[in-house]
Formats: sequence, C-alpha cells, structure tokens
Amino acid sequence: MRSMGKEAKIARVLIIISVIFGLFAVVTLLAIGIGCLPARPGMPGPFPAGALLLAAVKAAGTGFGLAAYRTITRGDLRRAGRYALVASFLPPLDLIALFAGLFVLFPHREGGAG
Repeated sequence: MRSMGKEAKIARVLIIISVIFGLFAVVTLLAIGIGCLPARPGMPGPFPAGALLLAAVKAAGTGFGLAAYRTITRGDLRRAGRYALVASFLPPLDLIALFAGLFVLFPHREGGAG
C-alpha cells in the first residue's frame, strides 16, 4: 500500500462528486417513476416503468462508485479505477466517474520517463 498521490486524491474527489450526483439522479428517477413528480399529460404509459428501470441501473452504477471510493481509500488504485469505469458506463453515462477511473488507471508522470 503506497501513499496517496495527487492523482488519487483528485480521483477520490471526482468519485465523491459522481456518487452524490448519482444519488440525486436515482431519487429523481424514483420520484418520476412512482408518480410524485407529475409528468406531462401526453406521456405514454411505459414512461414511469422506464424511469424505474433507469433508476435501478443508475443505483447499480452508484454502488460501483461507492465501491471505487472505498477501494481508493484503501490504496488499491487499479481496482478502484476499474470500479469507476464500470460505474461510468452503466446508463446514463457518467463522465465524472469516467475521468476519475482513467485518472487513476493512467497516472501522469511529471519527471519524464523513468
């Protein structure tokens, strides 16, 4: 276990932001699917079911984001990067988690080759 570098700290903050936005998205989609937020009168019937399905998939992505956060705090950067990439590709696409995963998997070297 190595000390947390600058890339890992930035990725950890990005993952936290991604998880918070994911939770807001899940709550909003659940509210739409359950019917608390009124939809337009012309919306078709399957729209609430689609919102509930998307909320379930987004909740899984948020779970992977939480797993990435826990893993990055333990120091396993490779596994955290993989979890963040999985969280980013679950619909809807989460670009913040994608950047965090890539940032951890491909660290930048400032001192040149070596």
